[in-house]
Amino acid sequence: MDLAYRDKAYEYAKRFESSYDDYDERYKLHNNPTVWRFMPLSDFQDLLETNALFFAKPDAFSDPLEGCSSMWNIEELRKKGERHNRTSRTYIRKIHEFSAVSSWHINDYEAAGMWDLYLKGNDGVAIKTTYENLLCSIKDLRYKIFSGKVQYIDFQKEMVSHSVYDTLFYKRKSYQHENELRLVIVASRIHAWKLQKLFEIQGISANQWQKRMDILEKRSYEFSHEHGNLLTCNLHQLINEIYVSPRSAQSCVDEVKALAKKHGLAYKKVTQSDLYRDYIY
Repeated sequence: MDLAYRDKAYEYAKRFESSYDDYDERYKLHNNPTVWRFMPLSDFQDLLETNALFFAKPDAFSDPLEGCSSMWNIEELRKKGERHNRTSRTYIRKIHEFSAVSSWHINDYEAAGMWDLYLKGNDGVAIKTTYENLLCSIKDLRYKIFSGKVQYIDFQKEMVSHSVYDTLFYKRKSYQHENELRLVIVASRIHAWKLQKLFEIQGISANQWQKRMDILEKRSYEFSHEHGNLLTCNLHQLINEIYVSPRSAQSCVDEVKALAKKHGLAYKKVTQSDLYRDYIY
């Protein structure tokens, strides 16, 4: 993080939070959909060993236009004789440094294309869960989780939100096959209401609440990695089922089962995907 941008990032974060609950219905998820996370075997092992989900900084995005203003936005500003700093990619990326993202695939069924997209080899794992279980599994008190369906638009003809952090929920139509649920954290944004309820349960006096929240807000700037942040989670709540890549050998299936057992998840169903299995009639 470039701390010279901290105050600017803080102001953007406050405005983003204030508008978050007023999002259009198209951003929101209903009926607790099934969501998936596809990952290499090494990432699955890291998840179990750290009991934490990795949120990546936006600079890790493969699409260079992701998180940027669209050409529509820029042309509209030009027509008005304006050219704001907020449309500069360099400026936006400096502000985005104070945020991190976790991406999930929304689908009732296993998606063949997601294995090819997220695995670098034959061995990999997909976690199957639900939207509510995913959100409730995150136990890191430093952050409020902002979640929403990614909006896939034509960057030449459609508008990206003017909010710097809201841009993280827009991608080009070329990526709409990902059907992505996105979780976003932003430094300085804590879940005050949730914390107050927790403090009440713990019997902490009200005159200590603000002091504790100030400490958590300060710690929200302490990312665990240069390119992202680990957020503590409850694996038992997060994971419903575990799928092993259809291209993996039996040895990989056995290794995944052994890892699950080692970390107290032996009761979770481990299944090797049969997407590429040939059926004989």
